[in-house]
Amino acid sequence: MRWEKWRHTLKARYPRTVFPTARSLLIRRSLERLDLSRFTSVLVVGAGKDPYRRLFGTPRRYITLDIVDRPGYIDVIADAHAIPFADATFDCVFAAEVVEHLSNPLRFSAEAHRVLVAGGQLILTVPFLFHMHDDPRDYWRFTADGLRELLKNFETVDVISQGNRLHVLSDLITSAFGPVPFLLPLRGLNHLLRLSLGGDLKDSNSSAPSGFLVFARKH
Repeated sequence: MRWEKWRHTLKARYPRTVFPTARSLLIRRSLERLDLSRFTSVLVVGAGKDPYRRLFGTPRRYITLDIVDRPGYIDVIADAHAIPFADATFDCVFAAEVVEHLSNPLRFSAEAHRVLVAGGQLILTVPFLFHMHDDPRDYWRFTADGLRELLKNFETVDVISQGNRLHVLSDLITSAFGPVPFLLPLRGLNHLLRLSLGGDLKDSNSSAPSGFLVFARKH
């Protein structure tokens, strides 16, 4: 109990934003290369604090959904397994690092497909070689083939690998250190090493990716 109290105090004092994970850098840089502003009606599932909001520009309709309320960030409190919108409502459903936390991802796939208009896109990011993280539960890790099977109700599914063994190793080191103040210099060195060896953190065809970026288009 004493250690848990100390650990939570340290996490609050030394947030992840001080040295972001390679995974978070890969996600942001992948998304920044996309033209997300082309969408006019967007549903963000598992939005949290909605960190990618600015990338979508000024769509006509932009709705954030989460099962947990975060005042100032969440428009609709609902379960991703039962999205409370009519059929063919959005031209984009976006979920970053969410599917692994869903107890029934097949149900979410069906719901996302249902609320998309014809030609609409589901855009996902999912971790693969990344430590377990409760939010509140961590159920799954999908391979590229697993993602295609999960989304086979869509007309086309493109799965792009993100990162390589270096990014995976870097995040394992970062998670092992945790929020311990006297190790912050070492974590900082690890962060610089990751950036220098990882180049621009571009997507890769590595057999050991950090995760995947997925585009699924509804017929």
